[in-house]
Amino acid sequence: MWIKAVAGGLLILAFILFAVWQMGAGISDAKMTGIVVAKDFKPMAEPEKQITIHKSGDVRSDRVEGEYVITVEVLQKDGTRKPYTVWLNDKMRYDSIKVGDNFDIGPYLVR
Repeated sequence: MWIKAVAGGLLILAFILFAVWQMGAGISDAKMTGIVVAKDFKPMAEPEKQITIHKSGDVRSDRVEGEYVITVEVLQKDGTRKPYTVWLNDKMRYDSIKVGDNFDIGPYLVR
């Protein structure tokens, strides 16, 4: 009888260890850095006011003039380059990035 209990406990422990191991795999895949190959600003016909409510309860309003988009090419494991389109949410961040810069797209993939 105690053999079944030990075997069951080992099975549960193995399952927990497997689950923890699998949880870390998604985060390591999300750390992808590439090179900015293009920048594109798509203006809106009329600027709009965007209101953001943060988790802390703070309210912020911004004037949005358009979409700030960059294209980042990331080197894959097989040696090919895959383009990713990244939408940025503010003009200052967009202006600070130049074509040819390294850019980590991981934070934009995991939300």
